[in-house]
Amino acid sequence: MENPDFLTIARMLAIYLHVLALAIAAVAVAFGDFAIFARDRIDMKMLGKAASVATLALVVLWITGLGVIAMDTGFDTELLATKPKLLAKLSVVTVLTVNSLALHLLAFPRMAVPQADPQQAAVLPVVFGAISATSWLYAAFVGIAKPVAAMLGYAGFMGLFLGLTLASIGFAMLTVRPRLAARLERANASLGALSPG
Repeated sequence: MENPDFLTIARMLAIYLHVLALAIAAVAVAFGDFAIFARDRIDMKMLGKAASVATLALVVLWITGLGVIAMDTGFDTELLATKPKLLAKLSVVTVLTVNSLALHLLAFPRMAVPQADPQQAAVLPVVFGAISATSWLYAAFVGIAKPVAAMLGYAGFMGLFLGLTLASIGFAMLTVRPRLAARLERANASLGALSPG
């Protein structure tokens, strides 16, 4: 019986940690949604904890993902150029990372203070939330999409991602924005004062 080499075991462990981080991120995102929508008011403390866990999971995803890429390709740019699925996943996770920063820096603060125009204040959190949900799900899809990689190519993967993201934003604006705006209005009413959004 042949023993696996160190690189094979390291790759297996990196992929295991990668999948585990994805699962933890999914749970954190669910808790974030719970913090926003499950109670009378937005639970900013729970939302902050969920966001911290999701951020940590994203960091682990980057580290383990780049580790696997290093083992598989040595970051050889010519070899990477022949892997549309990998390039698509890197692109989607980059969008996810930038969007996560926007959620933390621009969207969440809007939910923490009273807003003069809750309908308008709900736009950024809803748009960034829709991009986040689509990015997480699509990154997972790309991870298992080897059978369709040759057919789609990089342009196909990214075109599909763009279409799904736009549809998700449209759906969220119609269904999630009114609910979030109503929560922001209730927060205003309970505090009895408005401040500029």
